[in-house]
Amino acid sequence: MGIRHPLISEIAKDTYLFNEFGLCNHYLLVGTERALLIDCGMGYYDLRATVERMTDKPYDVVIPHGHPDHAGMMHQFERVYMNEKDLPLLPWAARTDFDLNEFHWNNRLHVGDWSVWEVTEDMINRGSLDTQVLPLNEGDVFDLGGRRITAHALPGHSAGHMYFIDDGSRIAFTGDCCNYNSGTQFAASTFIRDLNRLLAGYGVTYDRIFTGHSTYCGNLDVQSHNIEVVRGLVEAFRSLLRGDAVIGERRMQLFPDKPPHKVLYYGPVVRYPHENDSGPLVCPGFNADKLWEEGEAHIIP
Repeated sequence: MGIRHPLISEIAKDTYLFNEFGLCNHYLLVGTERALLIDCGMGYYDLRATVERMTDKPYDVVIPHGHPDHAGMMHQFERVYMNEKDLPLLPWAARTDFDLNEFHWNNRLHVGDWSVWEVTEDMINRGSLDTQVLPLNEGDVFDLGGRRITAHALPGHSAGHMYFIDDGSRIAFTGDCCNYNSGTQFAASTFIRDLNRLLAGYGVTYDRIFTGHSTYCGNLDVQSHNIEVVRGLVEAFRSLLRGDAVIGERRMQLFPDKPPHKVLYYGPVVRYPHENDSGPLVCPGFNADKLWEEGEAHIIP
């Protein structure tokens, strides 16, 4: 029999990582007065009940971006905070037609030994989207008592992607904005500047990064994200602006009927843990028609 519940790890004092069956991570931060849940996962268990077993304090819920593996259980809460630029994603994120085939497809995508997990139909917890969505913007602060969490914008993976820096644990919770699979639909030059702003805080406002996925070729280990991945991502996009980037093609596992799209290769080439023809994992997407902002001097940041 496989594991039938999320794995919960304390990664810092009063700071908990919930690993949802190897697919994605969400985080519970508890202060002296309030708590904060970062991310709402995919939808394969009762997230709200789990949070309320972990703390009896009032809590807020923030969603880094509106993709279905991070907003999938938002319907379990009366209100959540999310950047308004991701509102158009919610009909997709709030889908109720997930099934076990989709679970296994996603799980094989992320986890090497996916058979360690067991999910049955009765565990799927998705529902209609009656949740109130409150605005989440650059500089918003959640004061939990004894620790403050500040929201920052880093669009690219989605138009309204946000990350969060906790002054208590000195951890940056970055969702999908700077992991192995991150990229941008916007100007490469702006993406570089935003990543550089994140990097500038390393060792100053935060010491560790935890992302929306434990590792993108997953295992059961709880590890912080290697800052070199972020630096490599910056260099990959700089090479795109210089004109010497290594460019390949990748077929999206979740959309197998769509044609391959162009991606950057950088750093060590990591493949998905199961046999497929998806190509290297370390390969962010980019917008070939928008490398620079309109009217911007072509000086590489």
